[in-house]
Amino acid sequence: MEYRKLGQSDLEFSVIGIGCWVMGGQGWGGADDKDSVAAIHRAIELGINWVDTAEAYGDDNHSEKVVGEALQDRYDACMVATKLIGDISYESAKHKCEASLQRLQADVIHLYQIHWPNADVPIEETMRALVELQAEGKIIAIGVSNFDAAQLAEASQYGRIDCLQPPHNLFWRHVEKEIIPYCIENNIATIPYSPMAQGLLTGKFTQDNYPPEGDIRRKNVLFQPGVYEVALEAIEELKPLAEKYEVTLGQLALRWLIQRPGVTAPIAGARNPGQIEQSARVTDFEISSGDMAAMSAIGDRVMAALPDDSPVMWR
Repeated sequence: MEYRKLGQSDLEFSVIGIGCWVMGGQGWGGADDKDSVAAIHRAIELGINWVDTAEAYGDDNHSEKVVGEALQDRYDACMVATKLIGDISYESAKHKCEASLQRLQADVIHLYQIHWPNADVPIEETMRALVELQAEGKIIAIGVSNFDAAQLAEASQYGRIDCLQPPHNLFWRHVEKEIIPYCIENNIATIPYSPMAQGLLTGKFTQDNYPPEGDIRRKNVLFQPGVYEVALEAIEELKPLAEKYEVTLGQLALRWLIQRPGVTAPIAGARNPGQIEQSARVTDFEISSGDMAAMSAIGDRVMAALPDDSPVMWR
């Protein structure tokens, strides 16, 4: 397993993290807690040393609770990134951190992130709370998620931001225009979510196999009519490359992202040990520069089919 420094912090993250949204059991067709715990344990065995969750994942903060159960006696081998959302005022941020620590059964959160900007709360207020939590030793690194370059720059005025978590994959590359260059220039790590376009880039979905009712992917821009069909055509073009490297489509998509400028470590969602085993194998091969360019050109055609330039993946 390869490891990379998280911004200016002393943390080193494996180039693959395990995403725990699905472990919340809501919006993804359900999840089995035993499988979730087993997936985290298997990830640690494979050298993956961090998980990403959030207070909002699942009813009653279920994902954080599952992570807390899985990491008992394993915090020396695995770091936790989690996120606060909604009311991110000073007092609320302090309270939310304490609540997450209790659910995680932990003394420290390695990476604490603002999940989404909140126009009703000055970022200075939220950052003041996070900087204080950092000084108290309750969190180590501060991060933000779904921030644009201007919002990231504003937050950075009030404390050091070590990490940005944006949506980023072969078919969704808005961050490459302004945000990734800003992060490179300011030594801010990026840990992309949805690196396999929520399963689309694995080849799982087809014209005859569309996400069922209740599945959160039905609100994803990439799954909308006019874009979905172009994405499926692009996937067909990627299949020969996957065969060339003797890997799955999902592994090919993950490896492409790992090799992109400014990317620190993608977050690979998993609901069972087999899925994280597949993701961990992306460190076993490297895509040539020519094939990287070819894949980017395929991704460009999907980007051109998007209805607008909005960086928000959800509708």
